[in-house]
Amino acid sequence: MRIVQALAFTALATLSLGAFADPSIAPSSATASAVMESSTHSAYRLTQDEAEHMRGSFRLTDGRTITVTNRMNKLYVELDGKREEMVPVAPKKFVTRDTGAQIAFNQVPFADEVVVNQAAR
Repeated sequence: MRIVQALAFTALATLSLGAFADPSIAPSSATASAVMESSTHSAYRLTQDEAEHMRGSFRLTDGRTITVTNRMNKLYVELDGKREEMVPVAPKKFVTRDTGAQIAFNQVPFADEVVVNQAAR
């Protein structure tokens, strides 16, 4: 039983550290990829009001534009012609459900800077 508790603690500690990771650094190992997959089941939840204040179109530094929409308290991002659900992992940080792209806003509401890290899973 202690081994299971130790593994659970290690997994939670890794998830906690992953939320503070620099989104400009791509994961370089299978472990980092697994952390991103685990984070799509985050305990952090958005209220409908928070989700509504995050809607809008944002221009990325590479010239692309992303569009964030909401339906109730769920957020969706359209990037490169694909629409994906954004799963919150922290108040201003998200992971897309399908591709695992990391999206970070500088402030909520009225973000004026958004960082997208599309590291391959």
